[in-house]
Amino acid sequence: MSRISSTAITTGLIGLGVLAWALAGRPLLNNPDLDTPLNVFGINRSPYGEVFAMALQGPIQTEFNIGMGMGAAPSHRQEPAPGSLILVKPEPPKPANLSPPDRLRKMIAAMEQGSEERTNPRPASKDLKFFLRRQAEDKLRFAYQLDPSHYANYNSLHFFLIEGITTRPELKHTAGTLAEDTIQYCLQQEGDPRPALTAAAACTNMLHLMFTDRRNENPQFNTTDMHRYLDTLDQCLARYDTIAKQWDESKSWHLISPQRIEECQAHYSFIGKIRDAAEKTIVRFEKESQHRQAAN
Repeated sequence: MSRISSTAITTGLIGLGVLAWALAGRPLLNNPDLDTPLNVFGINRSPYGEVFAMALQGPIQTEFNIGMGMGAAPSHRQEPAPGSLILVKPEPPKPANLSPPDRLRKMIAAMEQGSEERTNPRPASKDLKFFLRRQAEDKLRFAYQLDPSHYANYNSLHFFLIEGITTRPELKHTAGTLAEDTIQYCLQQEGDPRPALTAAAACTNMLHLMFTDRRNENPQFNTTDMHRYLDTLDQCLARYDTIAKQWDESKSWHLISPQRIEECQAHYSFIGKIRDAAEKTIVRFEKESQHRQAAN
């Protein structure tokens, strides 16, 4: 076989391979389940994902606080100025003899606190703050993918987008899409009242976005749109009441910590106040529209 024919055959096989790859790859590109980051082992939106989403709150809070300049100040012993009054603090009482497990727990707690304590006397640079905000934001997005119904992680991510804290300003306009996706996902969850509270919070965020849009010269939303989300908010709160009563009967509330129960009660009360204030705001907008129409 000549060298030219061999090269032609090789080139033809490569071309056929590229064509086959293009035809087979198109369905994969259109598959949302394969969008990065991939849902490895199906952990996103699973019970394991819920646990990991809760575990990420600590690292997110630490990086966010430092990135926003709210980190703990370094503790450095300063020498007293000449002639100043020196107050001698009494020595703390010596700790009682602890058992080996208690000493181990105390040592682990001290190590954990030390790993987060800032010891650099200089404030964090602008680049470092940006980097830590990016880290916190990326972890928030990852945590949201793990469990979109997590109340704190969703609201924190929404806060990043609308308050200009995001390190990706081009994504600021996606706050409405994030809220809508959260509502749709949470209302599909059954057997747990907490996702209904997250959906209700997303409704209040949508209403806030609409109220802000009202200030524009040509607002995109009207009071009909606001009433629609207010009705959805009421449905979310009613859904929470229904499932919460079912949990009362099944004693399911006993399976979570008192702190989580208090959080649910606080969230429910807070959302209720926001809901009442939003209704009054919508009524005010309707009256203003009526006055403008009467004046014309």
